[in-house]
Amino acid sequence: MRFIKENYFFIVLIVVILSVAAFQLDKLSVDEGFMEIVIDDGDTLWDLAVNYADAKTPPHHWIEQVKSLNELQSDQIKSGELLRLPVKMDRQPDNRLAEMGEGADE
Repeated sequence: MRFIKENYFFIVLIVVILSVAAFQLDKLSVDEGFMEIVIDDGDTLWDLAVNYADAKTPPHHWIEQVKSLNELQSDQIKSGELLRLPVKMDRQPDNRLAEMGEGADE
């Protein structure tokens, strides 16, 4: 009991950290994944965001996710390039679908 009284701050800190971690893990639910597409002439990240982003995700946030997932330094994409897109797994794939996956761990 003395240990708890003397170290309550650290115990509260650990509980807060575990709560935040649990919340973040919950956001990585199995219904979210990625798909890979081959970029066509004229494609832009903004157009792809309009077609593939979740309705709750603003396009600029989705574009930042794509840039991070693909390690892009700019918003420029090139025709013929393979690009990973974060999508909900229940969305209909388009005819350019290259591969489906459950996360960015490949």
